[in-house]
Amino acid sequence: MALMINQPHELFSLDVASHRFRQGGRDVYYFALDLDTLDGTLPQRVKDDVMKDANRRLTPSHARNIREYLDEQPDWLLGALLLGIDPAAIVFEPYRNERHEVDNPNFGRLRVRTNRMNTMRIFDGQHRRRAIRDLLDELRNDQRSATKLAELRQTSLAIVLYAESDIRTLKQMFVDASQTKRIEQHTVVRFDKRNAFNLAAMELAESSPLLTGRIEFERSSVGVRSPLLLSINQLATILKSLEIGSRGRVSRSRNEEYVATLDALVKSSREWVDEFMPSAREEYDGLLTGEIENREIPELRTRSYAYSVVFIRVLAEAYRLWMQEHNSWKPLAEFMRGTSIDQKKEYGLLIDAGLVNPLRGGLFSRRQEMAAASAYIVKEARESAKYNFPASGDEDDDVAW
Repeated sequence: MALMINQPHELFSLDVASHRFRQGGRDVYYFALDLDTLDGTLPQRVKDDVMKDANRRLTPSHARNIREYLDEQPDWLLGALLLGIDPAAIVFEPYRNERHEVDNPNFGRLRVRTNRMNTMRIFDGQHRRRAIRDLLDELRNDQRSATKLAELRQTSLAIVLYAESDIRTLKQMFVDASQTKRIEQHTVVRFDKRNAFNLAAMELAESSPLLTGRIEFERSSVGVRSPLLLSINQLATILKSLEIGSRGRVSRSRNEEYVATLDALVKSSREWVDEFMPSAREEYDGLLTGEIENREIPELRTRSYAYSVVFIRVLAEAYRLWMQEHNSWKPLAEFMRGTSIDQKKEYGLLIDAGLVNPLRGGLFSRRQEMAAASAYIVKEARESAKYNFPASGDEDDDVAW
């Protein structure tokens, strides 16, 4: 943006339409900058690995994720950058009507003196600032990205500029601005339509005979007295484990592949939910047939681990491990149907698998114990299948295991 001369010997580096208001005892100015102007005007970090002014250390990977989001999502959304500046750097002139009268003193032109621009500091939004700089630099150096660069140059970001220059105060403002409540996971699953497993969870929650009417949508977990089986975010996590394992990670490109083939993901998940689970446990079969009503779940939860979220996660991981080696889940289901997971017994499959906490009761929910229990269940099921379905040696026989 070209420098502007207001009066002799005074230069301004920023001249924008702005809304002025009061907040916390100080003047605040709200306006928008197109990304090119933003990149050429607002301060940016020089050293990443230190706390600077009113900012925490910059995390390059976080900035890189935002950059990729801006580059890949045409309908991107970023929140306003929050900055502080020396009040003496600001000149604000309200708009005047045709009679040269001020109708509203809070709408006008905001200008920032060039010789005081160095007092401007970002206290919330440094990663967004870095992401914008890195993406614009990348696009400017790539002729093939001219269209994308032109699109970004037509977009703007909101700026909230506080008339405050004291570093200690800005640090407190950074802390205060960071105290917002995180979005609960059940809300993320319901609202985020870019994640394949969120989409699959919502589809199953509304169409699966076993799950419909038994999913918690308003909380991130189910309590012991809940008549529901799982929360929607727990279901999404389980479907992810079912597909790639509890330790697996889904890259952005892989997630896009799952979204593109969502019907296949839902179909494979539905087979586990509506066919394998009722075959594997009479508790789920009873829910499916109506012999067990939802209102009975809280009381039954005190007797059987089948109504535990941890057990369902372990069952999903065991199913995934089993299907990596076999073309049918029926032997695993028959094995699970014949095992005891009664909470009152001092023996049983889950105790042998190391999943039951011997001191406090209940099931271990740590990832390593669940993974080990899943592997143990598959090992035991494999031995049981060999005993019950001995191989005949005939390669044409369709042996389930």
